[in-house]
Amino acid sequence: MNPLAATKCAGRLLMALTAIASTLLIASCGSSSSAPTPNIGGFNNGSLNGTYVLSVSGTDFRSGGGSFFAIVGTIKADGKGNITGGTVDINDANLPSPGVFQETLSATTYSITSDGRGTSKLLTSVGDFGLDFVLTSTGHGLVTRFDIAGTGSGTLDLQGSASQSSLGSLAFSLAGADSGGNSMGTVGAFTLNPSTGAIASGTQDFNDNGSSAASGLTGLPFTGGSLVLASGGTTGTAVLTTSSIFGSLGFDVWVVKTSDGSTHLKFIETDTTGPALSGDAFTQQTSFTAGQLVFTISGADFLGGPFAAGGYVTTTGDGSLSNGIEDFNDDGTAELGRQFTGGCAGATLTAGRCQLNLIGFTNASFAAYPSSGGVLLLENDSNALALSQGAAFAQSEKSFAAPAGYGLNLSGVNANPIFGVSGAEVDDIAQFITSTATTNNMVGVLNENDLTIPCSTPTSGCYTLLGTYIPDPTRIGSGSIVASTPGSLIGGLSLEYYVVDGSTMLFVEGDSSQVAIGTFEAQSVSGSGGAAQSRMAIVHPLVRPHAALRSK
Repeated sequence: MNPLAATKCAGRLLMALTAIASTLLIASCGSSSSAPTPNIGGFNNGSLNGTYVLSVSGTDFRSGGGSFFAIVGTIKADGKGNITGGTVDINDANLPSPGVFQETLSATTYSITSDGRGTSKLLTSVGDFGLDFVLTSTGHGLVTRFDIAGTGSGTLDLQGSASQSSLGSLAFSLAGADSGGNSMGTVGAFTLNPSTGAIASGTQDFNDNGSSAASGLTGLPFTGGSLVLASGGTTGTAVLTTSSIFGSLGFDVWVVKTSDGSTHLKFIETDTTGPALSGDAFTQQTSFTAGQLVFTISGADFLGGPFAAGGYVTTTGDGSLSNGIEDFNDDGTAELGRQFTGGCAGATLTAGRCQLNLIGFTNASFAAYPSSGGVLLLENDSNALALSQGAAFAQSEKSFAAPAGYGLNLSGVNANPIFGVSGAEVDDIAQFITSTATTNNMVGVLNENDLTIPCSTPTSGCYTLLGTYIPDPTRIGSGSIVASTPGSLIGGLSLEYYVVDGSTMLFVEGDSSQVAIGTFEAQSVSGSGGAAQSRMAIVHPLVRPHAALRSK
């Protein structure tokens, strides 16, 4: 373990991936000699009651070789420990019969502990998928896939509804893999005809395994497409059409209930050939929120090695940036406090799109689309294999509460060999309680899946999480965390965190053998049927790796 706050971490210890670092991080949850006592809270099986939109993506190893997978759809919980049904789309090239599957879920059970941690399974005709999650409210939770056949991270959000005419202009961020299994990301925005759902105007940017600007994949106008909701307004379909080499891309869409009434949609690609993508769309905005932004991004450097960064910057409404600080971990070498500036090309933000050029940052150029879910970012400088993706958020608070309960999801890449392969994906779910003590002021439990042998009863907690957070007196609204997680793959975490508001914190990991980003979110059990968060939940890098073949 090696804190990000160190000027440099030891050497390039991570093996370069053949493509970009994934969304999620799965570390093993093996046997523990003494399972920690869960923190006491107010959650129970009744906290999951209704229809929820599940979105998970990562790496599947079911047929031996790793490849990107995505699952998006609904689960129906009865508040009594039973999943009574639901429907999901599974896009997975690594199943025995690869392809896109629309599945009706078989009935199963779930279990939630008093601190909000829970487990369940998706039972489908093409295979079962284990789930480990932590609720932050009755309407929102953080999720990892928790089985030895694959790993991934995502979210669980109460389903909502919308009218066709209310959709207006939307900005989106999608990630996954191209038809060759290489990492791919795309961001964009479009305006819909309010009655027909046809795309009237908009632009889209792609980064395919590092190919972007030089390949003519930036700022492409939409030449067609649509987003049409079904009757009831809870689901729909979308087609995104540009002049790119990818042509028309088809998606299924689910509506998420938000706390502020803005639009939040979940997408999964349904094409049986071409890319495999999933992600989010939000109400488009035409300017940045002036003030301080905090951000995390992740993906790959120009050699294809894992890369993650976070920090903060001051912005004006037109996207001009000043007083920026970047903390990054590039393939195990970390640096804290790099200064940067920048702004939109030509100082213009046109139709909700900014070509963001940065000075002093580790990556030179991003397509940036402001939205109600954050400023959606995609690297588009065509720097060899470089591909990073993420989001920036207006910072409304400078600290987080103590004492309070929090749910955490961490996602990234680990250098330690797993099944003989280095650079494997890792995912963590945790819950902890903060205190006002100066040391050991984070106490909880952590579940980790590294594709070895997950612990058999994750609701009991796989590993103790004992950590100390220290706000940085010179960098208001951020700080460092050093935590011990005995028995996990690397035995602990070294993080730099950034406060978004009173309920959401982003972080980047600075360990020399693990590169990751994630979030921790305040828990609340008040009320029932609470809405999901309106912003994007950055729980993993939005770009996935092209996994190496699994060898034993």
